[in-house]
Amino acid sequence: MGEVYRMPRNLHLCGAVGVCAMTLPSFLQSVFTLPTRPVSATVALVGIPAVVAAVENERTAAVYNTATIAAVDGMPIVKKARRSGIQCDRCSGPDFMGAVFAKSVLCGKTHYLYGGKNDEALDRLRERLQNDYPGIQILGAYSPPYRQLTPEEDNAVCTEINRLRPDFVWVGIGAPKQEIWMDDHRAKIVGCVMLGVGAGFDFLAGTLSKAPRWMEQCSLEWLYRLCKEPRRLWKRYILGGVKYACYSLAACKKPAAR
Repeated sequence: MGEVYRMPRNLHLCGAVGVCAMTLPSFLQSVFTLPTRPVSATVALVGIPAVVAAVENERTAAVYNTATIAAVDGMPIVKKARRSGIQCDRCSGPDFMGAVFAKSVLCGKTHYLYGGKNDEALDRLRERLQNDYPGIQILGAYSPPYRQLTPEEDNAVCTEINRLRPDFVWVGIGAPKQEIWMDDHRAKIVGCVMLGVGAGFDFLAGTLSKAPRWMEQCSLEWLYRLCKEPRRLWKRYILGGVKYACYSLAACKKPAAR
């Protein structure tokens, strides 16, 4: 298969995962210039829940560590990078998706949407994007069921995407499921950049409200989302935050991830 490109990691977290801490402009430039041969490029977003998942699961850690880009999606990690002297911005889905869509219109780049809660939500996202970014080329979209696809269903999706040949495949099925999906499909779906954006689909479709900017800057977006969906998110943010603190302390005595 040949050598697969992987951007260098300049920040290591909990001895489990390395990230590409960079500014948002640098991230956007990289997304448009990534090599997509011999396999498609993959862009993973690493926040506190992703770090915890990487510590607790070797496969998840490997997926993040072998992604073409593992960008920072969490203000605590941004602040850690800045304390280390690294210029770093948060590169969350809602922060960069609009910029990529706008630039893609100027560059003639094309898109495929994989994810969403259901077909209705995906149709709403597609309509919003076409209204907000006139001239955007969305070649296709698919909302997978809440179960593992059969080999026949998966082959049909891969065949469709390869036939359409999009430049960007946006994957919004939740982390780390979407990162694992991209890793499994980077050799099956050719010549594109896959981006795992989780709830970014919901934010852009207007089905989920975004935290105010001041809460993001104060590392309080988790609190905003927790108040919106307490039953679903309390483990991720409350238990996950405690775990991250414990893992960070424990990692001080361990060698950094490569």
